[in-house]
Amino acid sequence: MSREIFLFDLGLVEYEKVYALQKKIAHLVAEERFPQTLLLLEHLPVYTTGLSGSEESVGFPVLKVDRGGDITFHGPGQLIGYPILYVRDRKVSRYIKTLEESLIFLLKAYSITGTIKKGYPGVWTGEEKIASIGVRVQEGVTYHGFALNVNVDLKAFECINPCGLNVIMTSMEKLLSRRISMEKVKTDYMKAFEEKFNLVLSPKDVSILEGMY
Repeated sequence: MSREIFLFDLGLVEYEKVYALQKKIAHLVAEERFPQTLLLLEHLPVYTTGLSGSEESVGFPVLKVDRGGDITFHGPGQLIGYPILYVRDRKVSRYIKTLEESLIFLLKAYSITGTIKKGYPGVWTGEEKIASIGVRVQEGVTYHGFALNVNVDLKAFECINPCGLNVIMTSMEKLLSRRISMEKVKTDYMKAFEEKFNLVLSPKDVSILEGMY
């Protein structure tokens, strides 16, 4: 199996478009008709809930999707990563831990100490949560992934119970009291991903995905 995987930077895109794209790529990867892939992007504002979540009593539209986890917010200023990778050994917990470790590795470069709470996927700083994780494995291939709060408007989380927990969300900008470059965070995350997953990212032009989303 090749250690090289495709990397696409999709920029700012609608959730529904990338949701459909992920599923198409995951199916092709499972059939070995497309390389393993990492999608990096930001989403236009949207609330989503996973298989264990509920849309009830929030007072606004919520998109139900097939990842794990409860309700959360996606919006500009959040680095979204969707790794579409083989996990044919069924060690999903190992995959999630590696995803968490890649984010902790990234945060360390910004002098932010990230931690893991057993039983609660994601990354924390003290008692506040800075990154959410929700994944789906189908045909032995992962999709969905993580949302790291870089410069996102944290007020968007105040009207929900993020991830079904009584938790305060934080961001890199809030912790460091300065504006953080999303482009630099993307670049730094690529290094973190390669380090923790022992894979080589091969940046590709989004034109390759033409007709897929």
